[in-house]
Amino acid sequence: MYAQGTLLTHFLAEAAQNRPHAPAIADATRRFDYRSLAAAAARIADALEDLGVRRGDRVILSMPNSVAFASSFWGILAAGAVAVPVNPSTKARKFAYILDNCAPRAVLADGDTAEEICTAMADLAEQIPLLTTATQSAPGPLDALLDRGEAQPLRRPDVIDQDLAVIIYTSGSTGDPKGVMLSHLNMTSAARSVASYLGYRAEDRIFVAVPMSFDYGLHQLTMAALTGAAVEAEPSFGQPFFTLKRLQDTEATVFPIVPSMVPIIAPLADRFDLGAIRLVSSTAAALHPSVIDRLQAMLPKATVFSMYGLTECHRCTYLPPEELEGRKMSVGIAIPNTEMWVVDEAGTAHHRNATGELVIRGATVMKGYWKNPTATAKRLKPGPLAGEWVLYTGDTCRIDADGFLYFVGRSDDILKIGGEKVAPIEVETTLIAHPEVTAACVLGEADPVHGQICVAHVETGTSVQALLTWCRDRLDPQAVPAKIKTYTSLARTQNGKIDRAVLASGQAATLQPAT
Repeated sequence: MYAQGTLLTHFLAEAAQNRPHAPAIADATRRFDYRSLAAAAARIADALEDLGVRRGDRVILSMPNSVAFASSFWGILAAGAVAVPVNPSTKARKFAYILDNCAPRAVLADGDTAEEICTAMADLAEQIPLLTTATQSAPGPLDALLDRGEAQPLRRPDVIDQDLAVIIYTSGSTGDPKGVMLSHLNMTSAARSVASYLGYRAEDRIFVAVPMSFDYGLHQLTMAALTGAAVEAEPSFGQPFFTLKRLQDTEATVFPIVPSMVPIIAPLADRFDLGAIRLVSSTAAALHPSVIDRLQAMLPKATVFSMYGLTECHRCTYLPPEELEGRKMSVGIAIPNTEMWVVDEAGTAHHRNATGELVIRGATVMKGYWKNPTATAKRLKPGPLAGEWVLYTGDTCRIDADGFLYFVGRSDDILKIGGEKVAPIEVETTLIAHPEVTAACVLGEADPVHGQICVAHVETGTSVQALLTWCRDRLDPQAVPAKIKTYTSLARTQNGKIDRAVLASGQAATLQPAT
């Protein structure tokens, strides 16, 4: 039985009441049951209120995946404040922008990674209270709140489900990051929808190596509390051998991933017994068919869910596992309690047999971008009902006759080569199908003759000539890359996506081209 209520804190309060001694979250140093997690959150909420944090105030949360992150997240919400998760590897310049943009009342951070935060805060006219966990040399005030130990009830915050729960800043790959505003109702609706089709269970152990500062990682906390499941928090995927060892030792049953993790796992997977994993879900980018094949080969007992979404609405679609074999190129159907359609170049909406910009309608659609009405107006437009807003995603997609969606590309990314349209994802899919390619990113480059040309950045050990031959055998002439640049490793964002901005800027020379 899932938790009731439309406030996120209802999830944790009910789990603490109904399953007080059930495991809630563990990391390398701490293990909390649901009663302990709720008590730690309540103590953090009290500490925030002592610092002057009130309803609607923003509180930045910058920590690796951990018991401390989860306790702080729930504590911020219990104080009636808005959690602003920021990846702890964020550099000072971007952190300074976020500080200025959201004007937080307090910052909760990891003691060992707080240097960039302190640098960003140094020039502020008014200092913001900073509570940290321990460093290697000294205890931190947050640790005292986590480890105090006494039981304390989690009180209901003075908010309603229309109030903001979270602001998640996008990666900012095309400029300054935008703060996606998500209400309690947005977050609880998304958790219920996704947990229902994934089939999360109270006895599940969810191994979370994707950053909890990323919406998909954060929702593992909300879905776990909703269903009474346990979270195994892994700080990063930087040491894959040790991460897979812990994945094995925890006997985790659910493994959320992003596609870029698959080529890292593949060479090591057969060294470990991962047979306890019953479910693998993927998001952040569409799963290429070759990646699906690798996943199924690595984890033959696991059910694979390919999903697609944006921070602005969490998830858009999922591919039912029974459709996986016959529709590997599809990102699936709308998630429960969500409607989707595409709008063509003439402005006509279609629910079947059409290509256009994907539009999402439902309770998961964001409230807008924090302090950015121009960007908000571009994405949120009037829906079918008076006062309703729907999300224009900026993604070009195709819906087939059965209502299954196929991602074509970002509307701004479609290339026009010699008068012909070329979707980068088609070229990327072809390249990734090569047995010696682990990742690919295709970008456009201005050309005086053709208007644009196709440039492929490929993570591989094989030659450019071999890749060109491969593409010529499989792609229409206009889609064959005019240039292929190969690398031992492509740069990735904090959320595990290929960093297109780095490639487009030419800074990729630091990535040690293989050829």
